[in-house]
Amino acid sequence: MQNASFDDMLELKLQSFETGALIRESTLSPEQLKAFDVQKDIILSMIEERPQFRLKQSNIFEDKGKSGLRAKDRPGFQLMRERAMRNEFDVVVVDSVSRLARNNRELHDVIDDFRALGIGILIIKERYWTYNMTSSDVLRLSIDGGMAQAESMTTGKRVADHMRALAKGGQLMGGDMFGYRLKKATDSMGNPIPQDNCLIQEPMEAYTVKYIFERFASDNPDEVLTSSSLCKDLIDKNMRTFKGDLNWTPSKVIRVLDNTKYMGYQLVGKSKVVDTVSKKKVLTHVEPERDTLDSLGNVIKRGNLVKINCEPIVSEELWWKAYNRKRSRSSKGSENIKGRKSGLRISSDAFGRKAFCSCGYCLSRQYTHVATEDKSAMYRYKCRWQVDHASKYTIGAAQKANNIICENDAVSEAKAWLCGKEVFKYLFKNGREAVFQALDIIERSKVEEEFLSDGTSIQRLQEEQAKLKSRLKEYQKMLADKLMSVNDFKENTSEDQAELENIENAIMQFQMESAKKEKKMFDMQAIRERLNTYIDLKGHKVSEEMIDMFVERVIYRGVVNGNDEFLWVMNLSGDITDTSAKYRIRGYDKAYADSLKDDRNFNIVARMLIPLEECKRYCEEEAHRMYKKNNWKPITLKIAIL
Repeated sequence: MQNASFDDMLELKLQSFETGALIRESTLSPEQLKAFDVQKDIILSMIEERPQFRLKQSNIFEDKGKSGLRAKDRPGFQLMRERAMRNEFDVVVVDSVSRLARNNRELHDVIDDFRALGIGILIIKERYWTYNMTSSDVLRLSIDGGMAQAESMTTGKRVADHMRALAKGGQLMGGDMFGYRLKKATDSMGNPIPQDNCLIQEPMEAYTVKYIFERFASDNPDEVLTSSSLCKDLIDKNMRTFKGDLNWTPSKVIRVLDNTKYMGYQLVGKSKVVDTVSKKKVLTHVEPERDTLDSLGNVIKRGNLVKINCEPIVSEELWWKAYNRKRSRSSKGSENIKGRKSGLRISSDAFGRKAFCSCGYCLSRQYTHVATEDKSAMYRYKCRWQVDHASKYTIGAAQKANNIICENDAVSEAKAWLCGKEVFKYLFKNGREAVFQALDIIERSKVEEEFLSDGTSIQRLQEEQAKLKSRLKEYQKMLADKLMSVNDFKENTSEDQAELENIENAIMQFQMESAKKEKKMFDMQAIRERLNTYIDLKGHKVSEEMIDMFVERVIYRGVVNGNDEFLWVMNLSGDITDTSAKYRIRGYDKAYADSLKDDRNFNIVARMLIPLEECKRYCEEEAHRMYKKNNWKPITLKIAIL
């Protein structure tokens, strides 16, 4: 065996060998099953025609519908290796290199392992005898193995691209899921029609899904539940998981809330294969995006959701409401910037997620007193710029470079609680009608802008667009009538085409901005419903749930005219966003900082003053904190509506 060639092994008559046979095909399609039978006949016939090969039925190793890229996924291949370890055969016969393995590393591994065990492999088509290979054989085998692997990788990419295209076309991806059962469609001959598959609701599970969305997105503080509290509630109500047990976890609830299929849409590209050999798949963390519409309801930018064939369990409005609320509560480690973690943790405190300094940086929550056995912990909120530049050396460097130096005082949590209580008391009790009147004035005073930020008239751009299109059409006619050469046509149209493209991009950008503004127009009915929501103001502070639901952001403007000034921007529209990421800045911007200090940039509906007497009373009687006069100033409180 050690000195024999491929031909010698086929013609050798004086010695007999216990033989194994390996047969493999990648899929279970009718064509490949026929090819599998042909391959098996060729190998078995070759063995039967040669008396030196003795084949037991137990040494025929078959892999039907198995890719050759990963040995661990091939039960026949694994069984062959186990038998080889027990020296149950001396020779293995396989049709071709690609049938043995489509992974170059595993191909050489099995050849080397078998040779160490005294076993050789006969590869018929390429005429290899692996127990005795010349240098040219090794080179040829590496090339053949590499080609087999490359072919499989190309096929895998082609299949992935095809599946992605099918998903974009609305064909259902996946099978049964919590709340649905997949109903496969067939034609009159019983053949499957994948594009007509549909998801049918499973009544009990669909009820649970709807219950999860309704409780998570509820505006009623007595009904709303977080993912953690929903787990307990589902278990208490004996509402079971997909497996039929009660093993609910917050992550399972979040997976339900994340699934766009419950509103009748499929999110394409949630995962991708990064290694076609190992089949390693990773999540892309792509977020769902809605279509962007102009003021007339026309789509100007497509989102990434595809309508699928199923009956929605929840409405689109409810799904997006739950999605926005989930994002607003997100406390995942830290913000991802250019593929790496920024190191800035998202605050676990509701006010900390909403509070910003007038310099543009967020306010970071800090301990002032650690909790003891008889006292709870105490906190303050300090400008992030000051936290990052606390050293006198960094401040000195900023002074020399004429960079920002934020000198706003830290905000005690008692001030935050007092402001929050006064804001909610005004909006949800005494100030409702005043809010409606203010919003009505703002609404009536809005003027539709027909100019770009640089003052360019949209009407003038549209006229220029029409002229350029007309001119280009004339050039095309001249080219068709042979009144102009191709080179002249290209020369005359290139500049006009570029200018037309710039104009169309500017108009589209204006339309998108207009659509955003249109979306932000006040929905008086939604605001009225929000202001009629029950708010519990009996305690010394407003609950974190209420801050998450109603506050867009809080801007601390420092000391203005001798008073601490706070601007509370409220979101009463129902669109809840994760403001901790939405308003976080990458670096100081003077224009942005100045805009935060200008009342004209906000729809302010109320102004009020909290005198020192009220601050002292609140500290001592409600918050049960020591009132230190030096730490307090009268508070100017301004309330704006997003």
